[in-house]
Amino acid sequence: MARSRPASSRPLRVLFVEGHLRENGGLRVVLELARRFVADGVPTTVFALEEVTDAATASPDASVRLAFGARADVPTPRRLPREVARLVREAARHDVVVSGSEIGHGLLAGWLAARLTRTPFVVLAQGDLDEAIGAWVPPHLHRATRFADAHADATVCVSPGLVAGVVANGQLPERTHVVVNGVDVDALRDRAGLAAAAGAQGTRAVPHVVALGRLTPHKGFDLLLRASARARALGFAHELTIAGEGAERASLEQLAGELGADHVRLPGFCSSPAELLAGADLFVSSSRTEAMPLTLLEALALGVPVVATDCSVGSRMLLDEGRHGRLVAPESVEALAQALVDHLRDPRPLADAALGGPAFARRFEPQGLAREHLGILAAVAGRELPATALPAAAPRQRAPRHRTRQPADAA
Repeated sequence: MARSRPASSRPLRVLFVEGHLRENGGLRVVLELARRFVADGVPTTVFALEEVTDAATASPDASVRLAFGARADVPTPRRLPREVARLVREAARHDVVVSGSEIGHGLLAGWLAARLTRTPFVVLAQGDLDEAIGAWVPPHLHRATRFADAHADATVCVSPGLVAGVVANGQLPERTHVVVNGVDVDALRDRAGLAAAAGAQGTRAVPHVVALGRLTPHKGFDLLLRASARARALGFAHELTIAGEGAERASLEQLAGELGADHVRLPGFCSSPAELLAGADLFVSSSRTEAMPLTLLEALALGVPVVATDCSVGSRMLLDEGRHGRLVAPESVEALAQALVDHLRDPRPLADAALGGPAFARRFEPQGLAREHLGILAAVAGRELPATALPAAAPRQRAPRHRTRQPADAA
């Protein structure tokens, strides 16, 4: 169990810490949790170290209080003291500090502010710790990052596949928990304008394949580009849209040019991913590694045919061991290309598999999952939860749990 304090009658107050509010899947998870915490009567603040305002900035729900450290355009020597000072003041006003990621400046600043104010500190682990540190953390911050993760009062993993890495890093097993991501199926389908999107599908000259995410190496978009070009060279016409921004944009554009892939679009940040997904004939998750991919869960909820690399327990769980989409070997252009060809030749098998996606996605009921988070945070902080945030008397249908096994061979 998490390290907990004796319960107090004062209601819980939660502070999430993020490096910034630029749109990404992990931030969407945090903002949705914050919204649901507030809906259950738990005051919640999202603190961003850097205040940024650009096209890719997320828009939190109006019910969630926002606070910022300093504007991103302030020079670093002046910005850092302001960020830390303001975060310390916020931490002192809350009962628990939650880092929205297992890495990053938000983790380190959140840990420091929590320790300075003697406020319990919790990490929301949204990726494999070793892989995330290797890919994203500068070498001089490796030790500090591992220390902060190992000395959190609790760690909440979004996939059971993340637990082993967290414990191996030094976190106690009894302080490590699993609460998977959820999705509001009805709200997502309403946002997607599903009826209009379905009508648009029938008017397209060629099938539309969609991928979503930050343009980073672990998403495997280079593999998808090569697989798509191979399928097209074999005579299977389609359009490919890879929506997102990131450091890999230039290299992906260069690769598309080298492959002669004029059927590929890289439109950048997508402000309405649900609409884009709903209008797709196929969604592809080509990742080299994932934890609990939110876009995959959203594709399921929208009933979109799916091909995904079998790169994690989370991806396998979401597709129910391949019952609601096709799992292929990770790091394999051949496997992705074959899956594309098979679907473009005959879309019925994956379309039929996708019919059960919305019902399966409902098993990941978001308000109940948010209350599981709140139960952990309240125990760590030693605070009471309002009656609205307590679990319902009747047990909800739980998301399925799957054992870990080796990735599937290429189909």
